[in-house]
Amino acid sequence: MKLDEALADTDDNHAIILLAHQPTSAKIALDSHNDISLVLSGHTHGGQIYPLIIAAYLTNPYYVGLYQHSAHSYVYVSSGTYFWGFPMRLGTTPEVTYITLRAQSD
Repeated sequence: MKLDEALADTDDNHAIILLAHQPTSAKIALDSHNDISLVLSGHTHGGQIYPLIIAAYLTNPYYVGLYQHSAHSYVYVSSGTYFWGFPMRLGTTPEVTYITLRAQSD
């Protein structure tokens, strides 16, 4: 992951929003020295099928939903709209996420 290269032209006057396919990459990015405001991630498929839900929960730093990483950093992990491998979901639901970003009020 070339995080420093990707964020080279950013500045502190603007929010940094990063797309990271896997929650593990999101965690690495948020733990870096960069001031990332929001990471949008996926990959877990919400576990897709029970009992894989348990493994997905235990092996990812973020599983599904919104997490506050620090005072000014968040990560959102979508369970996605489709599946991987087996053409089914059991115990999870697909989702299309609508996110509204608003400027911080002074």
